[in-house]
Order: sequence, then C-alpha cells, then structure tokens
Amino acid sequence: MSGAASEFLKEAAERCQATPPVEIGVRELLGHWGHAVRSDAVVADVTADLAAHGLTTVPPLADAGRTVEIVPIPVDTEPESPSAEPEVDDEAPVRVSLRVRELPSATGGVTSVALDDTLAQAETTMLSDDFSQLAVLQDGRLRGAVTWDSIRLARARGSGDLRSAVDPLPEVLKCDDDLLRHAPRIYTAGFAFVEDENRTLVGIVTLADLAQQFVGLANPFVLLSEIEQRLRRLVRRICDLAEMRAKARYPNKTDGADDLMFGDYKKIFEDETLFLRCGWADIDHDVFVEKLDRVRVIRNDVMHFSPEGVRDEHTRTLNAFIKFIKGLDGGS
Repeated sequence: MSGAASEFLKEAAERCQATPPVEIGVRELLGHWGHAVRSDAVVADVTADLAAHGLTTVPPLADAGRTVEIVPIPVDTEPESPSAEPEVDDEAPVRVSLRVRELPSATGGVTSVALDDTLAQAETTMLSDDFSQLAVLQDGRLRGAVTWDSIRLARARGSGDLRSAVDPLPEVLKCDDDLLRHAPRIYTAGFAFVEDENRTLVGIVTLADLAQQFVGLANPFVLLSEIEQRLRRLVRRICDLAEMRAKARYPNKTDGADDLMFGDYKKIFEDETLFLRCGWADIDHDVFVEKLDRVRVIRNDVMHFSPEGVRDEHTRTLNAFIKFIKGLDGGS
C-alpha cells in the first residue's frame, strides 16, 4: 500500500468516526492507490485495504457510478479475508452494463422553467442556450417538458401559454437504471430526464450523449479487434497447432489461432524460440512483450466497461501498437 493510500485511510477512518459518511469520487479514491481505472484487481486491492481499517463503500466499489460513500463496516458484518495477492483472470466474465449515472450529463444538472413562466421565457431560454428541450418544474418537482415540437403543437391549437405547451409525460430515468436497456426509450423520445433515489431532478440524457458514449466505447473495441487479428496472423505464421495448444489456457478447445485467449498471445511471444521465428532482427524481445502486456491490461479495462472510461492515453497506446505491429507484419 502506498503512503498516500495509508494517509487517506487514516483520515477517512477518523472522519467516519466523527461524521460519517465520507463521500468521494471513484476516480479520486483510486488515485490514492495510484490507479486511474477500475479493474477486478484494483477493486480487490482497495476494498481489502478499506476493510483492514474497518471501512467499506456504499454502493460496493465494483458497482458504483462516479461517487461512493465511505462508511464504517456494520458491526454485525464479518468482512471476508482477502488473499494476500488478488488473482486476476484475464478472461474472467466482465461487467457489461452501464448505469445511467455514468454519463456526465445524467448528473450534470438541468436548465428549467417554472410552470407559471411565460412561453416567451421558455423560448428565449431555449434559443439563447441552444437547447431543444427544458424541464418544467413546480415546487421543485418535475411536471413535464417543453420542446420545440410541443411548442409548435400548442401554437397549432391556437394556444400561446407555457402550460399548453408542456408535455406532461416525458421519459424519466433513475441514476442506477441500466443505460443500454433504456437506450431505446431515449432514442424514441430524443431525451430523458434523470432523477436520483429521492426523485430530485439531477440531469438529462440526450441522443448526442448516447452517441458520444457509443464512440467512446466502440473505438477501443475496434482498435483491439484489429490488434487481435494481427496477433492471430502472426501466431499462425510462427506456431503449429501443437505449439498453440501448449500455450493455450484451454488446449482441448483450441483448434487454431482463433480459439486463443489474449493471455495466450502473451505466453506465445514470451517464448524466445517462438519469438525468433518472427524474423524481427532489430526488435527487442523484452520490450515487445512489455508493450503487448500493456495492451492486455488496457483490453481488460475496456472489457469491464469502466465508468472512468478509456483515457486518451490508452487510445494513443492502442493506435501506436497497431502502427507498430502493422509495420512488423508487412504494412498490410
């Protein structure tokens, strides 16, 4: 455990004794341990250190959105004894769900008008802020939405007040709703408001937010797919089936390079005899394996759909490795 983590845990334990809970961003919490992205190993490490100081997180760190509360472990709860060294399974089942709260706009606040405001106030706000919709509130509660479509329909009916332009049944999601499951609702309506567990309006999710999230998720998958395709082609060139099976985690299920796990590629290229068959006279074996292992770690972070997302430096690393291996593979 780093000195920063020890100091944080000591301070958190003292604060929890005085005025629990301690709220903290997940990214900030991981930073005390020197991590930027959540993985199974990181979660196990942080959770174990918290438990050793009588602390835990609500919700559990593995399932949390952008923030957690650090609280004392209930006295009637027996914490599990963590192993000294968490075992990491590169091909373990991964979390393939995203919570609505993981979109920044979902908890980023909402511009609103009051139910008793004028339609001109709503239109001016939408025009000046370049919004397509506004929340309509009364006594702090959501009463509907006003959109350009609802305004046009109200005017077509001969009405010119805000109340007549309010859509009373806009889509509303909870922070902890599964984003992918509810994406069709957002797509159909064009947007959805977001409420917390107390029914307080905290944000809005639009089609643009979904598109941005999709690009952020899809791009690393595309890059990793190309890397795996090129690794398979290299493996076919330097290994026969028996040698592949000798390195494979599941040899009985391996009938070719397409059946290999990503960790199997690393085992193959760690073998200097096999590596030399690549014919790369001026490529250092240890450096190549190190770069490949870095890609493996990024791949695991991507497959966990980490709420912290794939950082720009990760995308640069993947792009650089593609350029590197593409050149080694003949540039095609």
